[in-house]
Parts: sequence; structure tokens; C-alpha cells
Amino acid sequence: MKLAYMMTTPEAGPMPLCWHGDAAHVMRRVGEIGYEGIELQVRDPDAFDHAAIAKLAADSGLAITAVSTGTIGAADNLYLTSPEPETRRRAIDRFKAVVRLGAEYGVDASIGRFRGSTKFAPDRATAYAWLREALDEALPLAESLGIRIVLEPQTRYIGDMLNTIGETIDFIRTFDTTSLTYEADFHHQALEERSLIASLVEGQRSGLMSYVQISDSNRSAPGSGSFNWVDILSTLHAAGYDGWLAMEFAQHGDSDRAAQQAYTVVKGALTNCGL
Repeated sequence: MKLAYMMTTPEAGPMPLCWHGDAAHVMRRVGEIGYEGIELQVRDPDAFDHAAIAKLAADSGLAITAVSTGTIGAADNLYLTSPEPETRRRAIDRFKAVVRLGAEYGVDASIGRFRGSTKFAPDRATAYAWLREALDEALPLAESLGIRIVLEPQTRYIGDMLNTIGETIDFIRTFDTTSLTYEADFHHQALEERSLIASLVEGQRSGLMSYVQISDSNRSAPGSGSFNWVDILSTLHAAGYDGWLAMEFAQHGDSDRAAQQAYTVVKGALTNCGL
């Protein structure tokens, strides 16, 4: 398992769960701390220099690990289940741009809060139909470009669609594709699942868990809460997961300190696990 940090791209503006700042400085520090990857939170792929970001990552010894959509809804009021057809159209077009960006970087594109809420629709069935329509349009593009679309189950206080691992796996299996997967997120699973560790095993056994985002029990940097990192990481390894562990947690105004703490704690736990 390898460690990645999360940052916003230049056009995205601040996001409380990742490092926001001058891209060159952020990537240089992330690489110096010891991380091997950088996840990008993107607002609008048409509004920044893709090649410049790729070069900064490479110069810092970092692989780009994923492109995510966490800032789009709040910044531009675009959701895949927005009530207005024209807004849904713009949201789908924006996501397709993110998919093309992912393909340019050779990584997957994720959907979390950007999917929206059933409250935007007349009823739950309509909201899920709108989400399915968006995916039915985006998935052929992802398939043609050789990347995957990654759904993020999120706790009910964030939204009311795809809250649990089980719901998300069942939803994915209604599509005839191998290009739709999901990412684990410790924060959401700790709140929604009976057991965080058991849900990680369930996810890995499903064959659909392609990425993992991590935080401590208080959604701060690992080492700030009560999670037993050796137990969690040993379980992930025993279940067969060997992908990225991407940091996503509250920065509390000091991303440099948070990144250092998270790296020290998680890298130390991996070492203690013999990984």
C-alpha cells in the first residue's frame, strides 16, 4: 500500500479536507514528506493547465492517483441530480470533462457529493433514475478511454444516496460494466457500517473496491483520534488490498503539519505490519 495526499487544483478554491495553496509548493512539500502520490480535487478541468500540474507532480516524485469532484457542487451548484434539466446537463458535461482529465493522467474519476440528493427530485426513484442517466452517458466514455468511474458511499449527514457499502455494491451491480467501482472512506464507513473493519473486508471481497481514503475517527489526521491503525491496515492487507491510501481529513489551518503527522502515523503502522 502506498500513501497519497489530497490537494485542490488551482481553479478549485479552498476545500477543508485537503491541502489548498500554490500547487508547486504543495506538491514539493508532499513529496519531501515522503508521500508517493497526489489526489486532485478538481472543479473545472477547462480552467487550469493540465500539463503544468502533471509536470509539477513528476518533478516532486509524485504519481497522480485520482481526480475527484468534491468541489464542483458547492462552487458551481452543479449536481448530477439537480432538479433543472439544463443544470443536470451541465453537470454531466462537467463530469465528462473530469473523465477525460482522468484519462489524460491515466487515473480514475470519482463521484461523491457531486451526485446530489434525492431531495432535489420529486422522489427517490426519480433521483436514482437521474443518477443512472448520468452514469449511462459517462460510462461509455470512461470505457473508451480505459479508466473507471468510482462512486464514494457517504454518510447520511452528507447526502441520502448510496450511504453504505452494501447499497453502493448493489447499485454498481445493476450496470453491465467493469468500469464502475467504489472507493472506501474511513470517515463515512465508521459512521454508517456496523464495523469499519468488516466493511473493508466486504468491499475487498466484492471485487469492486478500487481506492481507499483515510482519516482518523474524528475526521482529522491519523493519530488525532482513536482508530487502531495497525489493526485496520493489517486487515486491509490480509483481505488482499494493495492500492493507494489517500489522506482526506480536516486540515485545521495547517496542512503541512497535518500531512507530516498523517504520514508519520500511517507509515509507522504499515512498518509495524511488515508492509
